[in-house]
Amino acid sequence: MILFSAWALTLLSKLIVVLSLWGAVSPSGLVDVVRWAMRRGGMAVAVGVRLVLAALLWATAALSHTPTLFLVLAALMLAAALGLVLMGSERITRLIDRVASWPPMVLRLQCALGVAFGVFLIWSVSPVWMGA
Repeated sequence: MILFSAWALTLLSKLIVVLSLWGAVSPSGLVDVVRWAMRRGGMAVAVGVRLVLAALLWATAALSHTPTLFLVLAALMLAAALGLVLMGSERITRLIDRVASWPPMVLRLQCALGVAFGVFLIWSVSPVWMGA
């Protein structure tokens, strides 16, 4: 089960890296897609992704390079999922509109942090499922 969790976390992390790279190249394009997704049930997907990420972080923590940090990140992902639910889609939509007005370089910096986060997760669990 741990190997599957590590593999699934790596796959999700690669998705985070790809989406973040896309946002770094085209910040407005990513914001437009997020806006579009929010109109089509994206809130449930956003909450679900955070819950899945929390579960994967929790499940792979013991075998990662950074077990304590993984447990902290799992708790943060749970809090983020709960925060999204409590904020509601109307507030999230207003937040997206506010973020869309930020300068492109600020959005690119946020996306660079997303790339770093995804790469960190891949690095931290890669020895687990690669057999190292």
